[in-house]
Amino acid sequence: MEDPNLEPKDTAPSFSRKRLVLFGKDSDSIIKSFFGSSATISIVVLALITIFLFKEGAGFINQYHKSLKEYRLSGLEYVDILKENRENFTELNRLLTDIRSNWIKSLKSNGLSQSEISSIVMSPDSKSLFLGYMRAGKSLKSYIKNKMDLAIEVRDQHITNKNLRETLNNFAQKIEDVEKFNYQLNDVDRSQFILRLKEKNLNNATDYELVTNNESLINSLRDGDAINSQTRKIFLELIKEQYVDIENTIKPVDFSSEIVKITSNKEAYFKILVGLESDIQKILNEKSLFDFNDDELNKRFSKFKDLNYLYFETIDEHKDKIKQWNQNQPIEILHALISFITGKDWITASDQQDWYGLLPLLSGSLLVSFIALFFAVPLGVGAAIYTNQMASSIERNWIKPYIEFVSAIPSVVIGFFGVVVLGEAIRNFSNLSILSWVPFFPLGERLNVFTAGLLLALMAIPTIFTLAEDAINNVPKHLKEASLAIGATRLQTTARVIVPSCLSAIISAIMLGFGRVIGETMVVLLCAGNRIKIPEFTDGIGVFFEPVHTMTGIIAQEMGEVVQGSVHYRALFMVGIVLFFTSMLINIGAQWIVKKYKKLEA
Repeated sequence: MEDPNLEPKDTAPSFSRKRLVLFGKDSDSIIKSFFGSSATISIVVLALITIFLFKEGAGFINQYHKSLKEYRLSGLEYVDILKENRENFTELNRLLTDIRSNWIKSLKSNGLSQSEISSIVMSPDSKSLFLGYMRAGKSLKSYIKNKMDLAIEVRDQHITNKNLRETLNNFAQKIEDVEKFNYQLNDVDRSQFILRLKEKNLNNATDYELVTNNESLINSLRDGDAINSQTRKIFLELIKEQYVDIENTIKPVDFSSEIVKITSNKEAYFKILVGLESDIQKILNEKSLFDFNDDELNKRFSKFKDLNYLYFETIDEHKDKIKQWNQNQPIEILHALISFITGKDWITASDQQDWYGLLPLLSGSLLVSFIALFFAVPLGVGAAIYTNQMASSIERNWIKPYIEFVSAIPSVVIGFFGVVVLGEAIRNFSNLSILSWVPFFPLGERLNVFTAGLLLALMAIPTIFTLAEDAINNVPKHLKEASLAIGATRLQTTARVIVPSCLSAIISAIMLGFGRVIGETMVVLLCAGNRIKIPEFTDGIGVFFEPVHTMTGIIAQEMGEVVQGSVHYRALFMVGIVLFFTSMLINIGAQWIVKKYKKLEA
């Protein structure tokens, strides 16, 4: 029996009032300072990254603007207008060559021998059609090549002059530093200095005293001795001579006079176009009844003839464009930005003109992201709903870890899987005879939008699943219990109560999944095909099986090869800025959606 006189024991937990004090701060203050400083460091790091990104990319517009001005002044823009017409003709030539190739295949499929095929394909009528059409553009090609060589020569001389002027500025600064005794010889300077002294010895071999002094200086330079009064005088002579030699090398370019050579003989060019049209007309009229003994090929040849007549209609417009071109028409700096945003070409290391167009990269990124979300959203959200609301504890313990484990797989491993296994499997699947009715089957490329999108979906599913599952888990239990209490089934409760209650969080998970896939690099670099071209959206669903390049892929592929500070270097940073704004807009959109649904829920 318990003693009633004894005081009851205090079972409540006791907390010590003592606090750890370090550098005059208690434990609570230390913890607060730790987390506060960590947050501050994170903000500072992000700010530094943002500043660096914009600092490196900001100079692109100005540099690209100068490049476009040089492009016009040198006459390359004029030549490219000439090339537009030639490229249209070349495309027609490709179509005719493709018809010829399919004609040969058709003859082979009919069981004809090689000699029989050769006699048909190399008949006088066939040769006059195919070879005659090809030779019709010979004069046009020769004329444009001549003008292009002139324009490239002007541009190259201008670039050479710019580089030489930069070198002159470096030499001028070096002369100034040497005169002020404020210059330290580097290895290149010492090598040039030694060569100069040896040259003097050869030219003055009879002057024993001079040769002896120079040999002494050479040994001193090789030993790494600092510059002295005697060395300084000779070194100044050397760099001043080099300065004069470089200065004499500069040949100023008179763009006005040079452009006359390029734009002259317009009438001769117009005569070539008239002759080309006449030659094509003659060939088409003579071969209007040419029969390939194949209905499909005859239809293609008929379409080819129609395209030629459309080509004739563009010639007058082309002539007007040539006449209206003006070298002195100013190029606004805003034009450089617009050219980057709306540009359809990304061409680097060209011997003519580099182009930096965002559209093929942006369209490729968005297409791949669309495919990824198309598969990741229903699988990720569906798995989250099933795991949280319908799965047994055993199923939950199996499903959740395995899905989340996918995020731990290195992206390069997933990329290799796509290259070796998935891409080849999809292409082999497209070759099945039962799928021959699909317009874009069989696939020519195993690395394309679809392959990259499937793999990115695999990488996005864990992100969407985890966030969506947490959102569902945070739904108050009383809502679920109330729904079940009034007779709703588990499925009805999930669809009508649970999911609507956390819809804003699920949408946020999807948005973050989108941010995950659009920022992925290695998978798209390995599996997207890396073809810098705007996809053919007219192909319908077939556009998802075309190879593309992405914004992240182009940065990873080319950043290691560019010269720091060049236009190409800064163009890649501009692509990075676009990615930055894309991610920011995704986050802003996610926050807006969350706020909107919270208001609706309230």
